[in-house]
Amino acid sequence: MIRQLVVRGASEALCRCQASLSTFHALSARTRGNDDIWERAYQQTVPRTMEEMTNLLKQEVVSPPNSHLLKVAIVGMPNCGKSTLVNKLMGWKVCSSSQKVHTTQVNARAVYNIGSTQMVFLDTPGLVSPQEVARHKLQRNLLTEPELSLQEADLLAVVHDISCHFTHSNLHSRLVRLLALHPTIPAVLVLNKVDLLKSKGNLLHITRILTEGVIGGRRFFHKTERSGEVKKEVLIRRALLQEKFSASQDQPSSQPHLYDNDSVNRTCESENGGNIVQTPEVGEGRDNLLNTAYDISHIKESDILAGRVHLTEHQVQTFVKDRRSWPLFDDVFMISAQDGTGVDDLRDFLLSCAQPQPWIFSPKVVTDQKPEEIALMTVREKFLEQFKEEIPYTLKFSIEYWELTETELLSIIVKVQCVKKGLVRVLLGNRGSIIASMAQKAEQDLRNIFRSEVKLRLNVVYDRFLKRKIANR
Repeated sequence: MIRQLVVRGASEALCRCQASLSTFHALSARTRGNDDIWERAYQQTVPRTMEEMTNLLKQEVVSPPNSHLLKVAIVGMPNCGKSTLVNKLMGWKVCSSSQKVHTTQVNARAVYNIGSTQMVFLDTPGLVSPQEVARHKLQRNLLTEPELSLQEADLLAVVHDISCHFTHSNLHSRLVRLLALHPTIPAVLVLNKVDLLKSKGNLLHITRILTEGVIGGRRFFHKTERSGEVKKEVLIRRALLQEKFSASQDQPSSQPHLYDNDSVNRTCESENGGNIVQTPEVGEGRDNLLNTAYDISHIKESDILAGRVHLTEHQVQTFVKDRRSWPLFDDVFMISAQDGTGVDDLRDFLLSCAQPQPWIFSPKVVTDQKPEEIALMTVREKFLEQFKEEIPYTLKFSIEYWELTETELLSIIVKVQCVKKGLVRVLLGNRGSIIASMAQKAEQDLRNIFRSEVKLRLNVVYDRFLKRKIANR
C-alpha cells in the first residue's frame, strides 16, 4: 500500500514537472520568437557598393517602443586609441587603427544597437596643430573635424594615453581648449592603455591631477601643496606683469624704445601662438595692453565652468594657458582598448546615459562611411603599420576598380601613388613580398568589415606630379 502511494506520488510529481517544462518551453519559444524578431531587425550590414549604401540610408528609421539615443564624441590626442576603443565598443572593426599617428583622417560614425537603445559613436581625428598638418602633409580638415563632432554630441569621451610617462599627468592644451569651449556638454575621462603600465599604483594619483580632485561634481581628493604652488606661481607672475606695465606708464616719453611697436608685436605674438596682432600707437598700446582681447581677469572661473560666460577664441587661449586638467568630468574609466579591459563597464555607463529619443539611423546601419573610404583607410592602415617615419604620409591612395560580381565577390584594385621613383621598389619588396603581405592583411580585414568575400589588389605607381597635388590638398 505504501509502495503504491509512493509510486502514485512520484507519477503525479512527474506529471507536474512535465507540465511545468511544457509551460517553460512555450514561454521560451515565445521569448525566442520576440528575440528573433528584434535580431532580424538588428541584422546590421556594411554596404559594399554606393547603391547598397544609398538604399540603406533611404530606409525609413523605425524606432522601437521606448527608444533611447546617445551620441558620443570620442576625442583625444593622436594615437591615444580612439578608433581601437570604438571598434571594441562596437564588437565590429569599422574604424581603421594603427600604432602610427593620424590614422583617422575624417569623422566617422559607428552605430551600436542593443534592446531599445541606439548609441552613435563619433570617431574623430586626433587634435593637431597647423604645423603638424604641414609637416605630415595631412588634410586640412583635420583641424576642424573634431570640433564639428562636438556640435552634435550628447556626451564627450575624452581618451587619454596613460602609458606615456611624459604626458600621463597632463591633458594637452588643445584638449582642454575643446572642453573649455563646450563646458556644458557632459564629459567622461577614459584613461587608456593601462595594460602597458608596469606599475598601476600611480593611477589614483594621476586621476587626482587630471580631474583636479573632482569627479561628478564631488571632491574625492584633498587639495595638495603642489596644486596650490602652481596656482601661487600663476598669481605671482600675473602680479609682476601688472606691476611692470603699471611702472611703464610712469616712464617719461623720452624712452619710447622700451615699448615700441616691434616689442609689443612680439609680446602679442608669444601670447597668440605665433600670430602677430597689430596694435595701436605706442601710447595707446601701453594704456590698453592689459585690456586686450586676451584678458579674462574680470571673468569668474566658476562662470566659465558653468557655461554662463561664452569665451572668445583669444580668451580661451588665456584660460587654458596654464591649465592641464579639467574638473567637470562626470566619471573616470581605466581601460585597455586593445585587450578590452574595462570596456564593458564603459559601455554599460554609456547605455545608462541614453535619453528617451527616437533613433536617427536605421537598425541595420553600422557606419556612415562610404565603402570606398573604408577600403582606402584599411589599406592605408597597413602601410602605416609596415613602414616607419614619413613614408606612408607621402603616398596617395585611390580606388582604381570596384565591382560586386553576381557571385557576391567584391573585387577591388587600389592605386598607391608614390612621390619618388625609387620608393616603388621599397614598397614592393623582394619579388613583391611586402606589397603582397599588406594586400593579404587588408583583404582579410575587409572581409571581416563587409562580411563578404573580397579580392584586393594593390597597384603601386610613380607619379612625378604627386608632390604638387599633395601641396594643393
